[in-house]
Amino acid sequence: MISKLKVGSTILIMCLSFISFSNFDIIVSAILILSFGLVHGACDIALITTKLKTSSLKVKSGVILLYIILAFGSFFIVFKLPLIGFIVFLLISSYHFGEQHFHLKLKNSKIRFWQFLFYGLLMFMLMIETHEKMVLEVLSTLLDYKIEGFPIQLILFLSMSMTFFLWAMDYKKIEFSIPKELFNLLIIYLLFYTTSLMVSFATYFVVWHSIPSILDQISFLHKEVSAKTILLYLKKSGFYWAISIAGLVFLISFKDIMGEDFYLIIYSFMVSITIPHMVVINNILSKPNCES
Repeated sequence: MISKLKVGSTILIMCLSFISFSNFDIIVSAILILSFGLVHGACDIALITTKLKTSSLKVKSGVILLYIILAFGSFFIVFKLPLIGFIVFLLISSYHFGEQHFHLKLKNSKIRFWQFLFYGLLMFMLMIETHEKMVLEVLSTLLDYKIEGFPIQLILFLSMSMTFFLWAMDYKKIEFSIPKELFNLLIIYLLFYTTSLMVSFATYFVVWHSIPSILDQISFLHKEVSAKTILLYLKKSGFYWAISIAGLVFLISFKDIMGEDFYLIIYSFMVSITIPHMVVINNILSKPNCES
């Protein structure tokens, strides 16, 4: 069911992208990312305390402290070493995206780490290849580094080859239909090819990653996905979602003061709230006990 919804939603967004009206890309991307995109990472503390099977205030405070330290550490590294930070973030994000997509379908695979990494990297490289000029311009601005001769096609070929090779190598242990996954790849590629970079990223991030992640988290927390458990999840995540929105608004409000560093600060902020989430989800999915 969720697979059909992902494909259907992607096709709908592609069709809507052909409707030309002012600021369509900004409006659609902002709605997707600021809603489901931020919400899917707003329940991390509850996930960890549930994993630890404790409601102790002392333990919860310690978890929050470690979470904050990791967030600030990530911000500092990305802000001070943007190029290195980007490379590390790209690899971690690739693994995270691949893990979300395949964690239930590769439960018995001994090479699932590499399956996750190369599939997620393939997603990023498809997006970069179809928006090469824009991506390089954005990265040059963010990293303050002129990127020339970046081997996009080579990395794309490598990630695609390794993905298909690992599928073949693990054929007896994979719990998914390869033709179906190839169809999904085609739909995702068409999304990237026909829409702007903003809409491409927002749609993939929310439709193919965030919403399935939210369903997995609800299943982990409440053992079932229903209208009642969805409302409980939104209630738990609301406070942290509001803090994230407030932080983003605060940064934007001081755009003029930040000057040339504004976009790097925004990027560093987004990374700083993403990396702790990736660590939490990896811990939750390391022993899959949720279904979607």
